[in-house]
Amino acid sequence: MKTVLITGATGFIGSHLLTRCLKEGFRVRALVRKGNAATATLRQRGVEVVEGSLEDHDAVRRAVAGCDLVFHAAAITSDWGKWESFRAVNIEGTRAVCQACLESGTCRMVYLSSIEVFDHARLERLDESMPYSARGERYPDTKLGGTAAVGEYQKRGLDACIIYPSLVYGPNDRTLIPLLADAIRRGIMFYWERNVKLALIYIDNLVDLTMLAALSPAASGEGYLASDGNQLTFEGLCTRIAAAIGSRPPIIRLPTGVARFAARSLELFHELARIESRPVLTLQALELLSSRVVLDTSKARRQLGWAPRISLEEGFGRTLDWLLSVPPSEWKTK
Repeated sequence: MKTVLITGATGFIGSHLLTRCLKEGFRVRALVRKGNAATATLRQRGVEVVEGSLEDHDAVRRAVAGCDLVFHAAAITSDWGKWESFRAVNIEGTRAVCQACLESGTCRMVYLSSIEVFDHARLERLDESMPYSARGERYPDTKLGGTAAVGEYQKRGLDACIIYPSLVYGPNDRTLIPLLADAIRRGIMFYWERNVKLALIYIDNLVDLTMLAALSPAASGEGYLASDGNQLTFEGLCTRIAAAIGSRPPIIRLPTGVARFAARSLELFHELARIESRPVLTLQALELLSSRVVLDTSKARRQLGWAPRISLEEGFGRTLDWLLSVPPSEWKTK
């Protein structure tokens, strides 16, 4: 029986990976911050919990020791916060996991990166050969730093592969659908670009690809883009959410230049006023939801035999059912 470590096991992607690994009979270990409310539940499910954080490199080494597979899904994924926090977790924490895996000499690491490490908003098509691009934004740039660190360790002999997901949605997501639902419910949502078809991936499809990458010899040293395709416009996404929650869909549309000015102004105000909460709109969110890029996932299909198993209709239906089970007061947690 293989032993797997999951970092970020209480987060969106990590929790779904944990459920899949338990279902498939792996011995599962999780690195969890001390005092996390989910610790007792994890132990009840048969998960071995190692208490500690990515900043605690000794805890990282203890968590990795004896593992056959390491899924590194932990990250600060918000579009707002302190730069030093992002660097400590997304870059230095990733380095610590890589170092521990390299020292173990026996495990494969699968790193959950993001399409945000590429300048996707300025591209029509994207494949894994494109260079990374810094943008001066917290999450994209520190995720780029973490991804680059994995690449450095691969050159040093680390058995690792990288997954680059597009916009991930599904039950327990706290970044995309709930934030849009909250803004629509409050009547503060608006449009900017027209008819942008978003690159989305349902969480189960992402987990399928991640598991294939973890277990396939062909994946060692490789990277894979992950997307179900561009089937739904941003307007269509908001309209479906509005119908599900019984709210009026957005009707205001701002020119993109005005929206960018508003986002930057809100960011500056929050910085100058030292407001820690997330602005209503950020430049990162605006760019991500304006991106028309089409991801070429042929590499994952060709090398790993991956294909999206859950359709957009089924995945979105499951996601909205989950959303309606959550009190609206809990939709916005970032």
